[in-house]
Amino acid sequence: MNDRFVEDVKSRVDLVEIVRKYAEIKKAGKNFSCKSPFRNEKTPSFSISPEKQMWYDFGAAEGGDAISFIEKIENCSFREAVEILADMAGVTIPKDFGADKGPTKNDKQDLFSLHKAAAEFFATTWQNTPKAKAYTKSRGLTDDMMARWQLGYGGDSKDGLTKHLLKKGFKEKLIAESGVAFERSFGDQAMMDRFWGRMMIPICEPRNGEIIAFSGRDILDREKVGKYVNSPENPVYHKSATLFGLDRARNSIKELDAVILVEGNLDVVFAHERGFTNTVATCGTALTDEHLRALRRLTSNFYLAFDNDLAGKKATLKGVEMCLAMELNPFVISLDEVKDFGDFLVDKNNAIVLQKMIDDCPPALDFFLERFAAKNLPNGIEGEKKFLDSFFFFLKLVQRPIEVDEYLKRIAQKLNRSQTIIEDEFHKFTAKQSNHTKPKFVPEAEIRFSREQNFVGFVYAFWEELKGAIEPKAADILNLLGDQTTYTLIEKKINNTPLDKAESAQALAWQMWQEKQFESIEPDAMVLKITLQQYVVNLKKEAENRARTAAAKAMNK
Repeated sequence: MNDRFVEDVKSRVDLVEIVRKYAEIKKAGKNFSCKSPFRNEKTPSFSISPEKQMWYDFGAAEGGDAISFIEKIENCSFREAVEILADMAGVTIPKDFGADKGPTKNDKQDLFSLHKAAAEFFATTWQNTPKAKAYTKSRGLTDDMMARWQLGYGGDSKDGLTKHLLKKGFKEKLIAESGVAFERSFGDQAMMDRFWGRMMIPICEPRNGEIIAFSGRDILDREKVGKYVNSPENPVYHKSATLFGLDRARNSIKELDAVILVEGNLDVVFAHERGFTNTVATCGTALTDEHLRALRRLTSNFYLAFDNDLAGKKATLKGVEMCLAMELNPFVISLDEVKDFGDFLVDKNNAIVLQKMIDDCPPALDFFLERFAAKNLPNGIEGEKKFLDSFFFFLKLVQRPIEVDEYLKRIAQKLNRSQTIIEDEFHKFTAKQSNHTKPKFVPEAEIRFSREQNFVGFVYAFWEELKGAIEPKAADILNLLGDQTTYTLIEKKINNTPLDKAESAQALAWQMWQEKQFESIEPDAMVLKITLQQYVVNLKKEAENRARTAAAKAMNK
C-alpha cells in the first residue's frame, strides 16, 4: 500500500518544476541543467531528466528522484518529503503511511501540542510573577508584544513545567524528547525543567508556524549558567536549518526582495515591532549554508546587522564570505554607534534612524573597501599590502569579471597606482590562495568516468537509435568489457532485463552525463553510429592491453 502511494505521489509531480523553485534551470538537449542547489559552484553540473523524473549532481556524484531531492534540499526525513510532495499534488496521505520512516504526522503533532501547552504555561507564569514582568518591562517589552510573540517565563520551580505537562496528560518520554525538560543524572534522577528562571521565546516552524523549540534568557543573574539556553534538537527542530522569525518574515522577504540578518531573538522581535518585518536570526548557532539556502529561495539581497563587538564583526566577515561564495548580494548595516541592535530599537524613534541606515547601506565590498583602507593605508607600503590582502580575500569570491574589474580600478585610484600593478597583485594573491586553500566544492573538471562507464551511458542514452547496430554484435561487444558492472549493465540492456535499484542509479548517472555531452547538438543517426564505432575501436584497444598485461603477468609467475 505504502509503495503504491509513494509511486502515485511521484507520478503526480514534475521534478523539473520542483527544482525550478530552488534554482534557475535551463533546457539542455532533452534534459535540464542548473548550478547545484546543494553546493557552491561556478558552472552547472546538476542535471534533471524530465523523461525519467530523476536528477543527478555530477559535482557531488549523487542523484535520485523527487523524494530524495526534497529530503536533501529541505533537510527532512523520507516521510516528511513524501508529505511535502503529497501536499503539492493534492493527494491525501494514508493513515498507515511511513510508520517506520521517521516521525509520523501524529508524532509531530504531539510535539507541537506539547510545545503549545508549554508556551501557555510560560505565558501564565509570567503574568503571575512580578519579577519576570519587571524584567521584561526593563527590556522594553510591552504586554501586547509579549502576547504577540507568545513570550513568557519558565518559572521559579525546577519542575513546575514538567508537573504541568504530566497533569495535562503528556508522557515523560515525550517531554524529554521535546527537550523542555530532562532526566537528572544525579540524586533521584527525576525530571528537571530546562528553562526555569528564564524569559521564554518560542521558535516556530517556518512553513506552518507551529512551535518547534524554545530559547530561554536567564533573568536571575545566576553564575555558571549560560545567559541563553536553546532547546536541544528534536524530531521537529534542527538548529543548522532553522531561522528565528522566518515564519513571520517569509512574505515580507519576498515582497521587499531583501532579508535583514541579526544576531539575537529579541533583535528580531524589536525589528518586526518597528516595521522591519523581513528580519530573521539564527537559533544559537553560527550562520550556515543551510540557512542561506533557505533564504536564497526568497531573495538574493542580504543585509547583515550584527553587533559591533568582536564576535559581531567576525560574524559579519564570515557572513559576507558565505554570501559571496553563493553569489548572493551582501550588504553591511553599519552599527558603529549602536551597542545592541535590539536595545537600539526599544526607542521607537530609532526606527527612522535604522531605515536611513538601510537606505544608505553600501554593498559589503564597498563597505570593506573603505574600512580596510582607513585601517591600513596610513601605515605605508606594509599597510597597502595588508589592505590588498584583506580586500582580495573577499574579491576573489566575486564571479562577475566586470565587477572584479571595477573594484581593481577603484583600488588603483585609491592607492594612486596603475591598474596593471593592482591586477598583478590580485592574480598573485588568487594563485597563492588556490595553492593553499581546499575547494569548497568538487570542480566539474574533476568529474571522471572510465571509457567503459561512458560507453554504458552512451548506450543507455541512445538505445533506441543504437540497438539495431548493437544487438547483432552483442557477444563481441560484451567481450570487450573488462569491468563486471559495465558488463552486467550492457548485458541487461541487450536482453531487456530489469535493473535493481543500485544498478539503475549507476546507469542513470552515466546516461545523464552522456546526454549532457550531447546537449548542444541533436545527434543524428550518422553521428551516433560514428561515435559507437569509435567506442568499439577504443574498447578493443583496452581489451587488447588487458590481455597483454595478463599474459606478461602469467609469464612472470
